[in-house]
Amino acid sequence: MLSAVLFDLDETLFDRTASLAAFLRVQHARFAGRLGAAPFAVWRDRFLSLDARGHTHKSVVYRSLLEEFQGDATAAHVLLEDYNERCWHQARPLAGAIETLRALRGRGMRHGIVTNGETAFQMRHIDALALRDQVETILISQAEGLRKPDAALFRRAATALGLEAGQCLFVGDNPAVDILGAHGAGMRTAWLRRDMPWPAEIAPNPGPAIETLAQVLDLVDRSS
Repeated sequence: MLSAVLFDLDETLFDRTASLAAFLRVQHARFAGRLGAAPFAVWRDRFLSLDARGHTHKSVVYRSLLEEFQGDATAAHVLLEDYNERCWHQARPLAGAIETLRALRGRGMRHGIVTNGETAFQMRHIDALALRDQVETILISQAEGLRKPDAALFRRAATALGLEAGQCLFVGDNPAVDILGAHGAGMRTAWLRRDMPWPAEIAPNPGPAIETLAQVLDLVDRSS
C-alpha cells in the first residue's frame, strides 16, 4: 500500500529554470558593464544552454560566457559569488507544488524531498519556497554523503519516514537520476515530463508520466 510520496526538488517542486531566468535578469542589470556586448536575452539564453539544467558548474558557465562575449574575465568569481548568495531571492515554486503537498497532508500521506546538491544552497531555496514546513523529511546529497541515483539515498529517505521503499512513490523530472534511481531502490515512480522526451538510450520508463503535480493526487487516490 502506498504510504508516502517523495519529491525531487529542482524542476519538480522548484521551478528552477524560471527562477534562474529571473535571477539572471537582475544580475545582468547589476553587472552589465562587465559582461560584454551581449544584450540580456542573448546572455540569458546562452547561460541556460551552457548550464544544461544544472549539470555544468556555474564557475564554468560564467567563464565561458565572459570569454564568448568579451566581458571582464576577472568578474567570473564575483558573478559566481553573487549567484550563490542571491539567486534564492528569485526562487519560485512549480505550479501546484504547495497545493499538492497540502493536499497530500490532508489525505494523511507522508511526504518529503530527496535532492542532489550542496546543503546550504539547496536549503536556502527550500526556505525561500516555504517548503520546510510542508514536508516531513528533507535529504540533500551533500549532507547525506550519497547522490541520486544511488539506491541507498532513496532507501534512506523511506527509512526516515519509518517506511519500506515499496511503500513510497517518487516524483521527479530526471529520467535516469530520479526515476530509474528510485525504481532501482524498489519505489514506485511518476515521471514529471516537463516537455522533455524520455531518453532512448536508457531503460524504459517504469511508471506513469505526468504533466502536472496535481496528477500526483490522482495516483495516490487510485492506490488507496
